[in-house]
Amino acid sequence: MGRVLGIVLLLTAWLCAEDAADAEYKAALRLIERKKWSAGRRALRRFVNKHPESVHVVDAMIRSDDNCYLGTEVLWRGGPSARRIDVAVMGDGFTIESGLQRKQRKWADEVVKVLWNEKSFSEYRSYFNIYFVRLASLEEGVDPKLTPEQLQKIREKNRHRSKSRQKKTDFSTALDAKAMGPQGQVMMSRRLVYKWLEIAQKDVPGVGDDRYVIAFAQFGRLGMGGGGIANVGRPDKSVTTHEFGHAFSRLLDEYANNPGAPRGAYGKWIRAANVFLSTEEPKKIEVPWAHFLKRRAKGVGIYEGGATFKKGVWRSARSCAMNAAGNNAFCPVCREQTILVIYEYVNPIDQALPAASKRIEITEGDEQFLTVVPMDPYKHGLKVSWHVADWVVTKREGDDGADPLDVDPFEPSDGGAESEAPPPRPMFSFGGNRDRADRSLYNSPPSGKQVKWSKQTKASGRGRKRKPPKSVFPLSKLGVGAWRITCQVEDTTRWVLKDSKHLLKERVTWRVVVKPKVAAASD
Repeated sequence: MGRVLGIVLLLTAWLCAEDAADAEYKAALRLIERKKWSAGRRALRRFVNKHPESVHVVDAMIRSDDNCYLGTEVLWRGGPSARRIDVAVMGDGFTIESGLQRKQRKWADEVVKVLWNEKSFSEYRSYFNIYFVRLASLEEGVDPKLTPEQLQKIREKNRHRSKSRQKKTDFSTALDAKAMGPQGQVMMSRRLVYKWLEIAQKDVPGVGDDRYVIAFAQFGRLGMGGGGIANVGRPDKSVTTHEFGHAFSRLLDEYANNPGAPRGAYGKWIRAANVFLSTEEPKKIEVPWAHFLKRRAKGVGIYEGGATFKKGVWRSARSCAMNAAGNNAFCPVCREQTILVIYEYVNPIDQALPAASKRIEITEGDEQFLTVVPMDPYKHGLKVSWHVADWVVTKREGDDGADPLDVDPFEPSDGGAESEAPPPRPMFSFGGNRDRADRSLYNSPPSGKQVKWSKQTKASGRGRKRKPPKSVFPLSKLGVGAWRITCQVEDTTRWVLKDSKHLLKERVTWRVVVKPKVAAASD
């Protein structure tokens, strides 16, 4: 009896200790949530020392280290993460001091403002979610770009200087920003960017789904971008749009500062919608933007110089955010490419109800509806059309006496807008799931006769209270029989002249069986 009592008392004491540790951990997090970052970090460090066996100790260490994670905040929400493009914004070289943390948030807000100043991002802002991943750095600074000889000279001089007068060449910061490019452009550690993104993903699911990041450094210059990460210095400049054009839209530079033409292996990476590699001036039909030249689009031509080279590379426009500093607007070619990439991720059909994976059975005249919610660009609506076709039912062997409307289950709808989260993509693989699917069926119009029975509602309201547009199809219009009802949603924007993958279209198809009314029994 005494042994059992001892075990019970030990278990009770352990549970009480766990409750106390849990309360201390949550109290420290509340300090951080109330923007008392320094006090919160001190409380978490005390917690780590006092409760090293707690289940929260790893998270507490992540949030209280010299370079630490302080939480994730929503800057802009377009909709459910599974159906939007998720972009994280994070800063480097901002210490935990309150003034610098407020400055970091202000700069994060500037990122959104700059993006919305470019028409392609602004018009499709509801297709994005943008998050602020708040970090604290031990020090302020960017590691300078130095040759080994320069570094050795500085180290020699530092030996004869007092500690306060020594020149720093290595700053301890959350993203380890360095001056890397030929002009000292800032670049963050890719490993650290994704380390913090994965931590934020556990804290706020969705923030890291698409692995796009805009990272700014307090003392960084210009920027570098590609492979999903846009590195910038101060983000309230057009450099943010330029670098995100590299990281997201897969565009190349349209400026030229390298004399001569690219040699050897350099030519292999010069492949983009806005530049073309050629030793002599290409013909209009050869360049990727030939469809713009055929339409004589304003501002589009063939100009020598691009991908940083003055010779051997040709670009699509004189002026563009991918070219001159200070220009925050994409040329027509880069704008089209950006919209096509957006639609690699986002389905034009945001929701389709009920789910199109099972057949629908109704009685003739029933007041039931199919509903499609299209995506909601800022200044224009998407085109919605409904099509009705006979659903030809094939009987199974041995079913000669069966009711022809008693049909078998069918395969899931072609196209469609499922609400499930897409499968995760590899770390360095970019491009949405929609562009990888076989979309050859969109070479032909939807089967059946187009009908105008649906009721369309326009979007209304602003911000979180905005109600999206909606198209409702009344099944009561159908007669007795088996039907295929297809809704097609298409973005007819004038900014896209060529959509070879049919990304701006989507369809969802329901199979509907309408049975005759049963006559009421006579008295």
